[in-house]
Amino acid sequence: MCLAKVYETTEGDKPILEDVAYMVIDGERVEVQTLFGERRIFRGKVHEIDFLKSRVQLEKG
Repeated sequence: MCLAKVYETTEGDKPILEDVAYMVIDGERVEVQTLFGERRIFRGKVHEIDFLKSRVQLEKG
């Protein structure tokens, strides 16, 4: 099973969150939850999703 990693466009190749299993996008609010139950909310937009690399790239808002 491949879970997503979340990156910020300003952080480059360093993930800001790993093992993401759930994501809700509501305008400029992105809520994510890991497989282990950790929840985080980010302000910004989803810039890109690469399903082959399990990568979600956020752009700060």
